[in-house]
Amino acid sequence: MLDNLLYSINAILPIILLVVFGGILKRFGKLTDAFTETADWLVFKVGLPVMLFLEVAGSSLDADLDLKLIVFLLIAVTTSFTLMSVLSLFLVKDPKMRGAFIQGSCRSNFAILGVPLAVNMFGDAGGQAIAIAMPFVILMFNGYSVIILSLFSGSREHRLNAETLKSILKSIVTNPLIIGVLLGLPFMIWKIPLVTAASKSLSYLSGLTTPLALLSLGANFKTESLRGRAGYAVLGAVNRCVLIPAIALTAAALVGLRGPALGVVLICFGAPTAVTSYIMAKKMDNDHELAAQILLLSTMFCVVTIFLGIFILRSLALI
Repeated sequence: MLDNLLYSINAILPIILLVVFGGILKRFGKLTDAFTETADWLVFKVGLPVMLFLEVAGSSLDADLDLKLIVFLLIAVTTSFTLMSVLSLFLVKDPKMRGAFIQGSCRSNFAILGVPLAVNMFGDAGGQAIAIAMPFVILMFNGYSVIILSLFSGSREHRLNAETLKSILKSIVTNPLIIGVLLGLPFMIWKIPLVTAASKSLSYLSGLTTPLALLSLGANFKTESLRGRAGYAVLGAVNRCVLIPAIALTAAALVGLRGPALGVVLICFGAPTAVTSYIMAKKMDNDHELAAQILLLSTMFCVVTIFLGIFILRSLALI
């Protein structure tokens, strides 16, 4: 019991401490909005793509590609968006709120929290497992979110049409995270070694990613955005942090996923709502205030729920 408790604490506590430290620095004026905006750009456009490139390039296609995990994620993510879309017709009265509610319930902060959590839990094996799974999950999260937000958009210009479908395809093709993974594939498939200078330089850039992302996440946390729409916000956060991960993990365990693969499922479905969900809801004329509230509540909830998830899975000898 004590070993499982310490394992769970060591997996989640370093991440929490960096997020809290980011909030403290922002409170004392040491992290400005301009800095966090630049940090977010650096993380999404440079750090994370480089990190994923290195993880994929250093992987072995035969040893690390878990087809069962990939198929499970494809089915589970699709099912969660589909079921939540149907349920929202009965749960959410205002059509403009439905897109933000569905996205907030189903789309997790997989990219930011995924790699550090996986590495904390499983070391290099966890980082490689999540790097292989990430492009599939990112593709689905982005594509399904744009479709959902288009269907429930308050303006005609964002409704689902040929132009919207073209923008979905463009966002997938130009996504820096997917580009990073694709660039790493030739190195993995043909086992091409990186020259020492390139490997070290990229490792330095990759090392910036996790601390910058977590500090920025803490600095951007604003409790005043929680006002109003409390019922939908709480329900969306509970969906994101409790109901959906519980169902996904149960299904994953039943189909035989164990170890790092089951850890990837926990992170994919147990992480809080993606930070970009607020930006997308605002740009596509959905209820961005509800999106912000679900984001904030799920971020607070996941501190407890991810810890409990790790502890329970560890106690059951599943990870």
